Order: sequence, then structure tokens, then C-alpha cells
Amino acid sequence: MTSGVDLPGQSHQRASALLRRWLAETHTPVVEGPLRLTVGALRLGTEVGYSSPTGAHGFGTIHVLDDSGEPVAVADPALLAAACSADARARALPDAPINSADAGSPVDWLMRALPRREFDPLALSEELVAVARSVSDADEARRWLAAHVEGRLLPAVLGWEGDVAAATVELLTRGPLAVIGLLGRRGVVHEGDLLAELRKWLGGVAEAHPGSASLVEHWLASSTLTDLAVLNGSDLRYRSNTGEVQIQPVRFEAPNPLWSGAAEAPGVPIPVLGGGWSLRPVEVVGSDGGPDVALVHRWMNAEHVAVNWNQAWPVAQWHEELAGQLGGQHSVPCIVGLDGRDVAYLELYRVQRDKLARCYSHDPHDLGVHIAIGEPDAIGRGVGSALLRAVADGLLDADRDCRRVVAEPNVHNGASVGAFGKAGFSRSGEIGLPGKNSALMIFERG
Repeated sequence: MTSGVDLPGQSHQRASALLRRWLAETHTPVVEGPLRLTVGALRLGTEVGYSSPTGAHGFGTIHVLDDSGEPVAVADPALLAAACSADARARALPDAPINSADAGSPVDWLMRALPRREFDPLALSEELVAVARSVSDADEARRWLAAHVEGRLLPAVLGWEGDVAAATVELLTRGPLAVIGLLGRRGVVHEGDLLAELRKWLGGVAEAHPGSASLVEHWLASSTLTDLAVLNGSDLRYRSNTGEVQIQPVRFEAPNPLWSGAAEAPGVPIPVLGGGWSLRPVEVVGSDGGPDVALVHRWMNAEHVAVNWNQAWPVAQWHEELAGQLGGQHSVPCIVGLDGRDVAYLELYRVQRDKLARCYSHDPHDLGVHIAIGEPDAIGRGVGSALLRAVADGLLDADRDCRRVVAEPNVHNGASVGAFGKAGFSRSGEIGLPGKNSALMIFERG
């Protein structure tokens, strides 16, 4: 299996591979420096020594932390795999495939991987691993990339007959982008330089071969690209129908390192609502924030709201939060009234400035909404779905360039998911976010 000499290094490789996957699949931002996160019941801490645009981050020793944030042990990959499994199962609904009694878990993969000296549950092909290990300098990396595009990528693109997502996984994210990440983490080449080279090569392919333009332009113009998840996702299984250990990855969208960025997103419009509804931005006044801050604080500390928002903060913290939103560019906090009575809290935002921008291919004009029906006696009477329909229509009227209004309720919040559905939002898929899995709900302009 393993020797006492190489076990520590292999253990760190496996733990790092699992941590990279978890961060990517939960769309957790990563920057160089200290990283603290919770996976299930496990508190983890490490130093990010290399932050990668392709997700190939490099970590120092990964520690288990105590309640005060102090390291108490090195995170064993089996413990990390078990924590990822427990968290993924908790994030998913009880009847999801990942929660099936015979679905298996990442620990099954790990036990199979140990004698095979495998380190990553989503390993590259042996050929690409050999490339990533053998290329020794930036010039050699550029030559490999040029040869790969001309000899492998171009013929595959020209002959591709499947869907865009499958082509993206097979030809791009699990191919040259993954190799670029490994070369960057090894310090062979700056990832940004190779990504710029790849953008240039792909632009030339699209220009010279118009038949490939739609696929290649998606790779260059989309804010996200399809990749594969192996740790977090409701449809994951780790055993086949015969009981064999067999990870079946599921697709998810990850930030596109080839994307040059969208046009500047405009501000958030304040929609006009009809049908007895009123909507106004929160007012923050005086040393204590004033009545609107007190109202939002009361609603957020109500049991039926706190269970889903997890923001049962003191009034001083809500004062700071609301003032910060009003002074920034991300979102606008609002009070909604019905027939003259305040009943709900909304946050309206541009997706491009939100964490959700990392999760699906958005447009600069896409708008998002968070909703909390604050008054308990307004729950279960269709108020939420009626309000959401009025807000979606109002936002589309207020910004004629906006094609979609989106939301991301927790998959466990069936009442909220159902209210969005009744309001005309369609469920586009499931997305992993730090702390929860959400249903991506989209209201399209008709």
C-alpha cells in the first residue's frame, strides 16, 4: 500500500485534492493567505500558498481547528472525505440519490484509492498527467499548448456532434485548463500567460473555422464553464448498481478563467408594484438606525425567518448591514407593504456583483431577489408568490435590458421554492454555495 516514508506527502496530496474539489463545487472564493471554513461538523484551517484561476490551489498543512480556531490535528484525508460526504448528504434532500442507502460515499473511493496510489477522485488521463509533470519551463508549456490546440483541440472541435456542456468538459475543463492549473501550481508558468495564449488560439480557431464558432465563442464569452463535481451534488453516487465502487460525476458550472469580463452592470432599479403593493428602500436614520432597522431586526429574529436566513443578529449588526448595503453597489434592501401594512423584506441585486455570478452564465443586466415574509400572519396565504410575481414583473419593466430575474432559495426550503414556482419562476438546477445548496430559480422575460 504505502510506506512510512511517503505516507505524509501522499496524505497531504489527497487532502488537498479533496479540499480543492469542495471549494470549487461549493463556489467558495479563495485568495492567498489564511483560509478558514467549516465542512459538516469539521472546522478546517490552512494557508493558501497559491490561488489559481483554474481552481488548482496550493495549500499548506490542512489542520482541524477547535472551537477557538486553534489547530488541534492535521486533517487526515479519510476524515475530510467523511466530512464532505456528511455535509453533501445534509445539503441534499432526503430522497436525493446521494442519500440512497446504497449510494456509497467518498470514503469508499478513498479505501479503493489507497492501494492504487490514487490521489484525486477526478483524476486526469495518464497522458495529461504526464504532460503536467514533464513540462519544465514556460517556453515548453507554450509549445505544448500550441501543439495541443492544433493537433488535438481543433480536430475535436471540428468533429464534435454532442452538446456544448459535454464538449466543454471533455475538451476544455478536464483537458488544457486542468493542465494549465497543474503547471501553475508547480510554478512552471504563470497561469494568466497560458490562459491568454489559449484565448488567442481559440479566437483564431473561431475565425478560421466558422462552423466551430458557436462552441468556441461560448468558451470565450460565457462567465462560467461546465465542469464535473465528485463531492457535492444531489445526483452523486459512489457505487454502481452491482455495488462496485464507481464515482459517477455530475456537471456543475464553475467560473470561466478565459472570460475577459462583462460590460459594467448598471445600478439596481426600484420597481413600481401594483395591486395594492408598495416598495421602498430601507431608511437608516439616527444613532440606532430608526424604525426600519428595528422592523427588519424584528423580522429576522422571528423563528419562521431565522430558520432560513440564519441572520438573527442584534439590532446593531443589522444597522451596520443595512447601512452598508445602502452605501454600496451590490444590493438595495427594501420594505414591502400590502394595502398599507409593512409585511416583507426584500434585497434586490445585480447578479454580476453577487456570489451567484460564479454559479451560472449570467448577463450583466440579470437581477436577483432575496425575500422574507416578515409578518407571521401573512405566511401560507399566497402572499409570497403574489409578491414575487409583482417584483419580477416590476423589475423587468424597470430595466428593459434585463432578460432574467433570478433567486437561489435553499433546496430544503420547500415553501420558498414552491412560492417561486407559483410566481412563474422555473427551476434551472441546483447550485452549491458556501453553507447550502440552492435551487436556481429563473423568471424569464416573455
